[in-house]
Amino acid sequence: MASEATSTRPSSSIKMSAYCAPCNRSFKEQSDLDKHLRNSSSHRSPTTRRRPLTVSSSSNNPQVTIPAIQTTTQDVKSPWSRIAESGYTTALGELSAHCHSQKELEEHGYIVRPYDPADYVNAKICKRCHCKQTRVVSRECTFHPSKRNKWNKKKPYKCCNTTTVSRGCRTLPTHDFDLPQRALTYQDFRQTPSASTQPKFRVVAIDCEMAGIGGGASEVILLCAADFFTGAVIVNRLVCPRERITDMRTSIHGITKSSLDKATAQGQALSGWEGARSELWKYIDDRTIIVGHALEHDLGALRMIHPRAVDSSILSEITVGGRRVRFGLEKLSSELPKIQIRKGKDGIHDCLEDVLAAREVVLFCTGARTKVEFRAWAEAKKREQIRLNTERKKAKQKKANNRHRRMANGGCSSYAIDSDDGDEEYLRWSDIAEDLGWPHPDTGYDPWSD
Repeated sequence: MASEATSTRPSSSIKMSAYCAPCNRSFKEQSDLDKHLRNSSSHRSPTTRRRPLTVSSSSNNPQVTIPAIQTTTQDVKSPWSRIAESGYTTALGELSAHCHSQKELEEHGYIVRPYDPADYVNAKICKRCHCKQTRVVSRECTFHPSKRNKWNKKKPYKCCNTTTVSRGCRTLPTHDFDLPQRALTYQDFRQTPSASTQPKFRVVAIDCEMAGIGGGASEVILLCAADFFTGAVIVNRLVCPRERITDMRTSIHGITKSSLDKATAQGQALSGWEGARSELWKYIDDRTIIVGHALEHDLGALRMIHPRAVDSSILSEITVGGRRVRFGLEKLSSELPKIQIRKGKDGIHDCLEDVLAAREVVLFCTGARTKVEFRAWAEAKKREQIRLNTERKKAKQKKANNRHRRMANGGCSSYAIDSDDGDEEYLRWSDIAEDLGWPHPDTGYDPWSD
């Protein structure tokens, strides 16, 4: 059995093929991979007999057991770093020193404690009028039965054919309160199982791809995980959500509805986020360090509460020192380890590539050899952010002055503002998103994470 060293991964057409990580080879069918494992001299050699990649996490010994199989790619053109066996313990120590505190995780949108109903007392929202529940609801429920086109305010409400902004055209004596979507999802969160006598991986890099479901929420449709030290693929499986998909987001990750349906019909896809979480839990426990980029979205999709994480997004943000200054994985990968990802794919995400890229960024941010270079990059980004903030403040002040001038002249505030030089200034989507405070408080969806 070579489950730690082999897996399945999507090809460019998202067709699942068998893959042997130690040999860096793909096979059309699982039977071809099985034949390769039986006949290949590298797998038949006594020196490559399978041993656990880790010691038991319940052990107090911090030393990492050396893998018996060399699982990093042998391709000289591969951009991914190879950690020497003698450097495993050093890398583990450096990562452990950079694990984020519970406060840091919570500040960046991580769920860090189990669901407590007391946190949502009087926090329900009326499904009709969308008002928040309070200890005493003194007013009746006034609402419009039909929704209004939020992008075209000139279109009337279908229920009453009016265009004026009002609380509603229908009134009921009571409200219909329900928990917000974020609270409903929160109830499914579980803590990663505690360490046991079973050997688990010490550090795992993960990434998930998502599809949209009703209400603007997201569900995981692909889970990928790799051993941090060797780069061996642990999990690379499609996931069939239990909720109906309303937005496949194929343009982001390249996964089509037909490929997902086919994998499900053939029994190759995991069953929903619960199946994906259970699959990952086969290889980790609560002492495993999870590595990735913007991991709050991945752990949120898996409904996981995990105490030990090293997030490349948080590392870069903290070092630069600016709140809300978060860098995308593609930018970090190209500027720090100098690895270009998503090339020639119209920007489509390759989940396994993103896992390995996040691994490279974290190695760069935490390694002693690249400490000076990482600090120099952060200082340059600080200066750039100061310049951008100054320009942003000037632009906002100019917009405010133009708006006040327009109001003083008897006009009205609008999205298009006439300036003195004849140019029109438009409110951009980035401004709207910033004012709305993404990620969304109910669904947790962040448009910049995709």
